[in-house]
Amino acid sequence: MTDRRLGVLLVVLAVGLLLAGCVALEDPESDADDPDPEAIFEGAYVHSEDLEDLRGVRRVEMTDGNRTVTEVLRIERRPYVDERSEVVEASDPVVVGNRYVSNATDNWYYYPDADVAQHFETDGQFDSEAVRSSRAETAANISSHYDLEYRGTDRIADREAHVLAVEAKNETVERDVSLIVGDTEFVYPLETSDPTDEIDVVEQRLWIDTAYDYPLKERLVYETPSGDRYELRMEYESIAFNVGLEDDRFAFEPSENTTVEEW
Repeated sequence: MTDRRLGVLLVVLAVGLLLAGCVALEDPESDADDPDPEAIFEGAYVHSEDLEDLRGVRRVEMTDGNRTVTEVLRIERRPYVDERSEVVEASDPVVVGNRYVSNATDNWYYYPDADVAQHFETDGQFDSEAVRSSRAETAANISSHYDLEYRGTDRIADREAHVLAVEAKNETVERDVSLIVGDTEFVYPLETSDPTDEIDVVEQRLWIDTAYDYPLKERLVYETPSGDRYELRMEYESIAFNVGLEDDRFAFEPSENTTVEEW
């Protein structure tokens, strides 16, 4: 796979989550006393009421087994509208230092390499409770299109996490491979010789924190029409909850010489 193909960097979309179709691999049968998979799945959208904020380091990788493209971000969040993230490591050094800062009224993307800040101001304040309610409805709607199977627990970032296998109920395959990462959807467009070519997602799994109902990891394995197999993975390397983040962590003030682009 060429550097250009494997090196397609993530495109950050607006709040919203979409699961790509997949086929789960076989595991031992689950116990009858296992928790409800749909309730766990909702944690990808609606987190525990005990979750006040979080700080962590998240790695996103795309690999073909021989070459790996990586992006590592430092994340700070307060559900559901306050976020600050910065790229601290990447296969493409140009994106290192890129920042995203949002709160109830403002969204900023800052690109230090070009010293450009893109600003979007909302018409009205986002209300976290309204967002939470909307996300709960989204989770219920999305889960109705998938078979969810509980696969026990695992340790991610030194925390216990529920493991879910996710399988589409129909044969529809998305050409873009999507990755759930809490409040953001990262989409990696695939290059093929024929734009009508389809991909086959052969495995998709989610790891949801058992205490705070927060997604800690996701893994997709997919194949192209030529038979090449790739893996897309998001995983928190470290994470801490309820660390007491202040409001100023979710504010951004561009420097005097920064070019500001209004959306």
